[in-house]
Amino acid sequence: MKQQKSWKKRGILVGITTAILSIGILYYVSVPSGPIYDFDEARDTQGILKIFENDWYWLIESEDYSPEFMLENRAPSKDPLYVGSLHIKVLREQGKLAGFAAYYMKKKRLCQLLFLAVSSTFRGKGYGEQLVRYVLEDAVNLGADRVRLVTRVANFPAQRLYNRVGFSQIGIREDGEFVNFEYDLRSL
Repeated sequence: MKQQKSWKKRGILVGITTAILSIGILYYVSVPSGPIYDFDEARDTQGILKIFENDWYWLIESEDYSPEFMLENRAPSKDPLYVGSLHIKVLREQGKLAGFAAYYMKKKRLCQLLFLAVSSTFRGKGYGEQLVRYVLEDAVNLGADRVRLVTRVANFPAQRLYNRVGFSQIGIREDGEFVNFEYDLRSL
């Protein structure tokens, strides 16, 4: 009788272990895993500029912004203080640029996610979320305790992504065009 209970417990334990392992494998297979690389000017510039061309309205606040300057100088703006400070990461699938993220340390503990964009060809595969999560991890490594970003009020897909990942809306600009989000990295 005692041995029967022991075998029953082992059976339950094996069943639970198998279920957990199965869930882990299913999660691993279902989560996108396109590799993320450092920006390579020769390889990635044209792909990023094509994304800007196709999604200019959603990415740019000011008509005089220069993505070319950003890429050439690794800078979020033409302010000399920030030249070389921009981290640009690209996600590639089958040798093609699927998306990119650009971010920098705006202040000592504040990381600004300047751009997050996925090519229309590659949307719906979870690459935006993969890039955001990468930025959050890297921001911790850079010493940030917060990550902020700005998107258009009408950019509902981006807002859903940021909310799903854990960003909080912290305000809408006076012009009503843009919404600010923040992620508290201390909660990781």
